[in-house]
Amino acid sequence: MSPYSPREELLRTFRQEPIGRIPVSPFIHVNHIKEFFGTHEVDWVARTPEVYAAYGFDLIHRNCTPALDSLGPNGGDWQIETTKTLDGRNSAVQTRIRTPGGAIECREALNWTCEYDAESAFLEFPIKSQADLELFESFQPPLGMAAVEDIRRARIAVGNEGVVAPWIQGAFNLLALYYRKLDELLMDALLEPDFYDRMMRHFLKRYMGFVQQLIDAGADVLCYAGNVANGKMVSSDFFQSHVWPYEKRFIDWIQAQGIPVLYHNCGYAKGLLSLYPGLGLRAYESLTPAPYGDTVLDEAVRTFGKGTTLLGGIDQLDLLRKGSTAEIEATTKRVLDTVRGRCNFILGTTDYFNEDTPRDKILAFSEAGRKYGKL
Repeated sequence: MSPYSPREELLRTFRQEPIGRIPVSPFIHVNHIKEFFGTHEVDWVARTPEVYAAYGFDLIHRNCTPALDSLGPNGGDWQIETTKTLDGRNSAVQTRIRTPGGAIECREALNWTCEYDAESAFLEFPIKSQADLELFESFQPPLGMAAVEDIRRARIAVGNEGVVAPWIQGAFNLLALYYRKLDELLMDALLEPDFYDRMMRHFLKRYMGFVQQLIDAGADVLCYAGNVANGKMVSSDFFQSHVWPYEKRFIDWIQAQGIPVLYHNCGYAKGLLSLYPGLGLRAYESLTPAPYGDTVLDEAVRTFGKGTTLLGGIDQLDLLRKGSTAEIEATTKRVLDTVRGRCNFILGTTDYFNEDTPRDKILAFSEAGRKYGKL
């Protein structure tokens, strides 16, 4: 029997300290919690631990992330007006922000892609010019209080059975998702480097105030989304020059507080792998192989060595939905044999479970992980 609680075993793994086995903890998102219980009305913060326990997985609770008010708060010289339209389950929000220096307009939409899963994204971004950035810099009110109660609730629900790991955006993701259209942001870095740097510094500084509230609320680990500037989107030279410095500053600031960063790139990464260890990451995921990524597990293990805990390795799109239990067991064994003794590792999936993933396949994965995960 392990002398450590499940929570301490996971924390030791993130700290690259030895334990007696390889944890098994796939990324289970809100959509699967809803599907598991068959309702949209489930309290996913409180009940995520039940789902992990039902499958026999180690618990990394990621379903407790506070929403970021990227455009707010409303008040003073920053007057936010919104108009919401509905199209069945889908919705769109048109926003106009009035300031003494002019107006900012943007539009975002939420579309349901499956019964239990939806995607939200800006269709028209708020920063279309340097003048728009100046309005943000001059008139947006100070950061408000984040709604961190779900982190506290998750901490109670998890207890000593696991760790609480809300999501945050990396520095580049933050701009690309909330403020500036991606193709324009990429060109800014090359053609308008001062403008690009101003955006990065302004919004990252503000965002750090938000992230500090997550840390103070009790986050054990921060899942750090770095998937937009992936190895298919940018070259290694671009990443090193225009992304790496800002990510490094942010990651160092987080980890100086004793909170491990779990850097997430669920797609193409091969061309960037050699740069990731220099970020000082405590942990990295998702080691996505072809055809949905290009990571070769053995190469990743050699690149990171024992200085970074690696997570992932199992394809949830094809293998867990369509593969046989024998194929799942064989693949799981091959992954664990590749990493055993060479790095700290948490067996997981290359992203979250899709709907209609058969439960017997998930259980087969869990059983194989425990069977072959001894060190």
